[in-house]
Amino acid sequence: MRAEDAIKRLVELGLIRLETEEAIRLHRLVMTFVREVDKAEFEAAQEAVEMVVVKEAGRINKVGYPAQLLAWQPHLRAVTDVAQSLETERAAGLAGELGEHLRRIGDYNGARYYHEQSLATRQKIFGDTHPDTAKSLNDLGFVFQLQGDLIKAQSYWQRALAIRQQVLGNDHPDTAESLNNLGYLLQVQGDLAGARPYHEQALAIRQRALGEHPRTALSLSNLAYLHFAQGDLAGAKPYLEQALAIRQKVLGPDHPDTAIIFHYLAELLHAQGDLAGARAAFEQILPVQEKTLGPEHPNTARTLSYLAAVLQDQGDLATAQTHSKRALIIQQKVLGEAHPHTAETLNTLAHLWQAQGALAKAQKALEQTLTIRQKVLGETHPETADSLSSLGKFHQVQGNLVEAYAYHRHALAIRQKILAPGHPGIATSLNHVGELLQAQGNLHEATIYFKQALEIFETRFGSDHAQTRQVRRNLESVKFV
Repeated sequence: MRAEDAIKRLVELGLIRLETEEAIRLHRLVMTFVREVDKAEFEAAQEAVEMVVVKEAGRINKVGYPAQLLAWQPHLRAVTDVAQSLETERAAGLAGELGEHLRRIGDYNGARYYHEQSLATRQKIFGDTHPDTAKSLNDLGFVFQLQGDLIKAQSYWQRALAIRQQVLGNDHPDTAESLNNLGYLLQVQGDLAGARPYHEQALAIRQRALGEHPRTALSLSNLAYLHFAQGDLAGAKPYLEQALAIRQKVLGPDHPDTAIIFHYLAELLHAQGDLAGARAAFEQILPVQEKTLGPEHPNTARTLSYLAAVLQDQGDLATAQTHSKRALIIQQKVLGEAHPHTAETLNTLAHLWQAQGALAKAQKALEQTLTIRQKVLGETHPETADSLSSLGKFHQVQGNLVEAYAYHRHALAIRQKILAPGHPGIATSLNHVGELLQAQGNLHEATIYFKQALEIFETRFGSDHAQTRQVRRNLESVKFV
């Protein structure tokens, strides 16, 4: 009873607080006294705790299952926060691992804070040209990219690349990581030609240095995207299949990073018109992401949004709308109103509302999507052209031919400028402009546009593809008139 009485008296004095039946919180003055009584022993214990925590956090982050770290995330945060005042190498490592964990669970603001702490400590300890400093720069660039701040992401990634090339050399895997990131940034910005040499260099380094490695798979998937974005769907598929085989072999079929490659394959199936295959793939990915990443993770939201687009194409508008709204709520909460992924889901919802006859809501959402993409991605980005094209189709259906023509001409100009000759996106815009010229009675020019569109679609997709058949019907209708 003496111990219980003593604890009760300490509680009454405010020197301790009972957190649970098993846990006690010491007042900061008592904690200070304990530290001073045996400072060396306390510091040794703190160092041992930091070493164990940073090692285990690093192991879990490397494995790639963030859910495993959620249970003791408060302990990681507590140890990290205490360590920051010491400005040691371990403190920087703790902040870096916590930042990586928060990034993986979608807490980008928290990730940014801790990566900035890690960077500041490493710059103070190691200087501006150390590989660990480059790692923090690289990690921060990743967070900025995920938040949609592409200018800051580019600045941090360029600084990281310069350090790594100077200190580690041109053939180091970390140098390949920086090349990959800058290539990815260029492809997000729509500069597909500029992105290619970065991805090819990164892949070559990784194949030599790492072999069948998840990062090698990442480079393969990025090269697949370049083919996909240029309309070369057949060329994209072998890269994705190689990437998926590597990640399934090394990480397993239910790993969240494997799910990312599977997501890309589902996108490819959708683009090829295999709606049943795309739906099955997205529905297979979704529970994996909900389990391993959480139901409100940005990757989960993006899968919901893409699944909604497939369901819409299948005519299941009610389920599509449910998934889209859930995705939008997550993205607005986690990424913000002005993020490209938020715009992507808003665009899907706009098409759903249009199909359901809610035209005012659809037009507002399409215009919001265009504004976000112009602001974040730029005036000449492929997704900006997509928004212009969507608004053109919206006004075309409503019979607003002048507005529709302006939007489609603008989209065509962007696509001809930034996409490779013969890209299906160019053909789509050519067809839309041709339809509007035909509606206005300008049959000669309409014929020119239809012929150009038909040539591209036949070359890319063959004579039996749905888009090829549609343009052929348009051309025949002009000839008949």
